[in-house]
Amino acid sequence: MLFLCIVGLFSACRKKTEVIKTQVIDNVIYEVGGTAVYQDNSEKNKQKTNTQFISILHANLFQTSISTSDLTNLSEVRTAIGDKQLADELIINNNVHSSNVQIPTNQVMRADIDDFVEATYLRFFLRKPNAYEKYYLRQAIENDPQLTPELIYTSFSISNEYKYY
Repeated sequence: MLFLCIVGLFSACRKKTEVIKTQVIDNVIYEVGGTAVYQDNSEKNKQKTNTQFISILHANLFQTSISTSDLTNLSEVRTAIGDKQLADELIINNNVHSSNVQIPTNQVMRADIDDFVEATYLRFFLRKPNAYEKYYLRQAIENDPQLTPELIYTSFSISNEYKYY
């Protein structure tokens, strides 16, 4: 009897254990490519939406993303104004003359004009300038001491090519 009680006690107090199966999955490496660089502007055939234009413009000028509330407000302003070119110019001028804008100084631009030209084309058009574009903008910078990086950034932002991707 004592033996049965001891056996019953040990079998009744047994904790149920669950078998947990683990599965190890091999590491998979995804090759993520960089930003596509266009060969020329003829490859751009889709017009940017209001939100795309404003958010990309902000990223190009400030090197940060725009807040949702600012994006919504500017998008509504751009939609409300009938003349899109005028709305774009107002938004661009306001951004270019902001205190937080990330634009090279005039001295930096003139110290290495070729580098400035290539960096500006990549920044705004996602492509390298062709030989004529590089020569033309270099000549314009060298021959006009009043031409500033702000003016160049404004002209790139207002251009038709900038409105497409």
